[in-house]
Amino acid sequence: MSTDTHEGRLVRRIADMYATDRQFAEARPSEAITAAINEPGLRLPQLVRTVMEGYADRPALAKRAVRFVNDPQTGRTSLELLPRFETVSYRQLWNRVGAVASALTNDPVHALRPGDRVCVLGFTSVDYTIVDVALVQESAVSVPLQTSAPVTQLRPIVAETEPSVIAASVDYLDDAVELVLTGHAPARVVVFDYHPEVDDQREAFDAARSRLAQAGSRVSVETLADVLDRGKALPAAPAFVSDEDDPFTLLIYTSGSTGTPKGAICPERRVAKMWRESSSPGTGSSTEPSITLSFMPMSHLMGRASLYGTLGNGGTTYFAA
Repeated sequence: MSTDTHEGRLVRRIADMYATDRQFAEARPSEAITAAINEPGLRLPQLVRTVMEGYADRPALAKRAVRFVNDPQTGRTSLELLPRFETVSYRQLWNRVGAVASALTNDPVHALRPGDRVCVLGFTSVDYTIVDVALVQESAVSVPLQTSAPVTQLRPIVAETEPSVIAASVDYLDDAVELVLTGHAPARVVVFDYHPEVDDQREAFDAARSRLAQAGSRVSVETLADVLDRGKALPAAPAFVSDEDDPFTLLIYTSGSTGTPKGAICPERRVAKMWRESSSPGTGSSTEPSITLSFMPMSHLMGRASLYGTLGNGGTTYFAA
């Protein structure tokens, strides 16, 4: 009878990868950082800072490289995906998170405050992650909206949560504008995953601004790139740690397939657990390198757990295009 067990084969495979795969070997989680983020009493904003600063020089996120293609017949520019990825380091991610947090919290008229809700409508991406982690640092409540849901289903969620900001990828900007015009109006709409070089995207952005202006709406529409640029010139926003022991941090809504969508409250400790899930000793979770592909929606806990567990483990998340 063979004594070659699954566990034995896995141990040998991991040892071989450490010896032959440089990317795998360099993604080994730090024992010191793992211990630090599992310290009792460490709050979520502090945990995230520990991860970002501790793994600063490692690649955190990776997105498909693109190029802009001009059609000689129409003169229009489109986006073409390339068969490679471009990475963003933990330091770069952290700097962008800080800039977004500064821009949103230092606004003289509509500053983002702890406890404010922010609805996010888009596919998992580098930009989505920047927005979401910035909300963590300022103790705002992230409300991910399902991209597959019709506006009629999203409208009661927006009405119930009354977001101060709606962040939407350019692909779902029309839906975001419809939500603004037919329900609760936030202070601003932030557009991410936007390439102004692409004619379809630029026209969608301009149309959104025009439609809101013609309707007499005072909601501002700006790109995430503009938010980043503004934030870089502002004082750094200090992370906000709530006086509450376990504050409300994330609100996940059901699909509404059995009726009106219902919100499931995720307190800070539950969200912090997602960051620790791939690094906590004694939990049965892997303490080996985490190199993952993110393709699940952020409106589902599994999509979030995969992304943030990878980051908490010092690994790299590659985003599906």
